Amino acid sequence: MTAPLAHLTASSLSRDGTASAGVGALALMHRWPALLLCAAIAGAVSPFGWAPVSCWPVALLGYGVLFSLLPHSRSPCHAFAVGLAFGLGLHLSGHGWVYTSLHDKTGMSVGWAVLGSAIFIGYLAIFTAVPCAVWRWGVGHRRRYTPSGQAAARIVAFSVCIALGEYARSLPFGGFTSLSLGHAMVDTWLAPVAPVLGVYGLSTLALAASAAAVTAATGRAPMHVRLTCLAATAVLLAGGRLLEPVEWVRPLGAPLSFRLIQGNVSQERKFDPQHVRAEVEAYLQDVMEAPADIVATPETAFPLFLNELPADTLSRLQDHARATGSHVFLGVATLGPDGEGRNSVVQVTPHGELSRYDKVRLMPFGEYSPIGLGWFAGRMQIALKDLQPGAADQPTLQVRGQRLGVLICHEDLFGEDTRRWVRRKGDDGVTVLLNVSNLAWFDGSDAIDQRLQIVRLHALALARPVLRVANTGVTVLVDARGRVGTALPTGVHGILSGQVQGVQGLTPYARYGEWPFLALSVSALGLAALLAMRTARH
Repeated sequence: MTAPLAHLTASSLSRDGTASAGVGALALMHRWPALLLCAAIAGAVSPFGWAPVSCWPVALLGYGVLFSLLPHSRSPCHAFAVGLAFGLGLHLSGHGWVYTSLHDKTGMSVGWAVLGSAIFIGYLAIFTAVPCAVWRWGVGHRRRYTPSGQAAARIVAFSVCIALGEYARSLPFGGFTSLSLGHAMVDTWLAPVAPVLGVYGLSTLALAASAAAVTAATGRAPMHVRLTCLAATAVLLAGGRLLEPVEWVRPLGAPLSFRLIQGNVSQERKFDPQHVRAEVEAYLQDVMEAPADIVATPETAFPLFLNELPADTLSRLQDHARATGSHVFLGVATLGPDGEGRNSVVQVTPHGELSRYDKVRLMPFGEYSPIGLGWFAGRMQIALKDLQPGAADQPTLQVRGQRLGVLICHEDLFGEDTRRWVRRKGDDGVTVLLNVSNLAWFDGSDAIDQRLQIVRLHALALARPVLRVANTGVTVLVDARGRVGTALPTGVHGILSGQVQGVQGLTPYARYGEWPFLALSVSALGLAALLAMRTARH
């Protein structure tokens, strides 16, 4: 870089209030390709903040780098590109397992798997890119603000915009919430905020802490502004401790005994006609091995429609339930009144009666084809891919005075799906959640641990224990504070036994859902706009 160009870059950065001591390094970043490369690297490193590594400061550092890079963009379009580079790095590194799932588990060719993965990761990255462009358009451009007003406006707007982008990502095409920053905060002092503001409120506070730390560590802002940002970082990260003693729920009734059966059937074998009857018999033997209040199998553990099972299957289970007082929960496909397939959990009660829950939020491509994308789903060689969703207001399943709500597979990704069980008209909702899943699609990838981290956050936000049974793992008990109790290792056949205590009561998040987060976000953006419009006082 020539001396005049370096001088011009350093001068512009100083006027922007974001120059650091390393002028040469920032001058290099001001070059457009280097700016994008830095953003992509920061995004690619950030997933180490989530499970399985769970080094959450890395995630905050990654978003802090993004915050420090955005002021160097020349326009909202440039900021969009910076955000896109960060998002591509983030999701390629953190969700790259989607390629293995498409190619190895669905029989898709290399070319189509690469294309599908690229579209998926690019789509997710847009939800980071757009908020960055909005931030640059709103408060990121250079004006003569007061130093404190400029710093506050940028921090508030950045944290709210990125968190709103995460929330927006949960809405289209059935939604996808994995790698929301709030999930990485489940083991931090900030975690007790989750029962109040949910995962996106948690994301907002974490992002604000990250941006405030960057503002305190870099720039030519007055010392009082930097000290204020440093104090704000500490308060944001540790302030959740004030809510830790709050007991949102109370125990209800006696604990229930449970047996969760992890069959460990590979995805390649699971629907193979040559092995189906052997799988059914193996699960029957595991179910009837011992009694428990709750005996549960994974999603589609019985890889046939209910009416296609061997003739004596249900009668054997009903006899076992009557003799032992057990409530048996079967993962099995069923047919609805219209003859369409459903992904279901069927309950066999000690009275021999059958109840069931039909999955409401179906997996795009895996269980249904989004409009206009059937050409892509048709290349996936999987069973049970043309299903119909169940009704959203299905009744709870009763077990010895406790009310169970069921989440099937990726329904555990969404706070609203969990919340609809907890917040029900006329009562306090379910006392225990049962999450059945088949994650053999993602064996050997970070997806297994990422999903468990998400389940823990929802258990904490709604203050409900979760019994989670998965085909190849993780099969686990998560308590009402999001802590992992007993668990089975992944990739083994086993049965997890223990007791779970049902609870009653509602957290603020259970009562109001995302509305407090959205209301506070709008208010915060309004405050940021007011701060941004204050002129400098000399």
